[in-house]
Amino acid sequence: MIDLIKASQGDKEAFDEIVHLYNEKVVQIASIYIGNNFADVVQDVWVKILDKCHLLSHVENFDNWLFLVVRNTCFDYLKIEKKKRNNFDLPLYENIDYIDSQISYPNLLDKIIRDESFDFIRSTIEGLSEIYSLPLIMHYSKEMTLAEISQALNLPLSTVKWRIHAAKIQIKKEFKKGGYYD
Repeated sequence: MIDLIKASQGDKEAFDEIVHLYNEKVVQIASIYIGNNFADVVQDVWVKILDKCHLLSHVENFDNWLFLVVRNTCFDYLKIEKKKRNNFDLPLYENIDYIDSQISYPNLLDKIIRDESFDFIRSTIEGLSEIYSLPLIMHYSKEMTLAEISQALNLPLSTVKWRIHAAKIQIKKEFKKGGYYD
């Protein structure tokens, strides 16, 4: 059991225990938002929490509070990255593996058609609201269970299921509009 009061009073061992227990969850959430460049964000999260350590004794639900700190730190990182480059593609979706490297293509035309379809899927997912795209990515790209997603996002399991279902429906509609699906 973590001792937030001791950590808020500057107890290094109590803070180290929090880092030990929650670092994997922080890495998991940051990697979903940021992709492979999550290491700096994870470090920033722990620095922010250390700076705000005195507030830990007032936190009622540490899991929720931690998720908000990670999410906001990721958003801050993404804003900075957006300013660094003019052509901004959300890194949230860079880590989605669309093409199975084991697939062999009989000809170049098949590969071009497949790549075009995946580009359309990627842009469709990017166009979804985050409340739908995030659970979808967590489930299919990160291969998280629905229960893990529910816990990470602090949502009821039924809400996670519904959001994934709604995202699929929206993607299907876009496919029909784009002429990819009959």
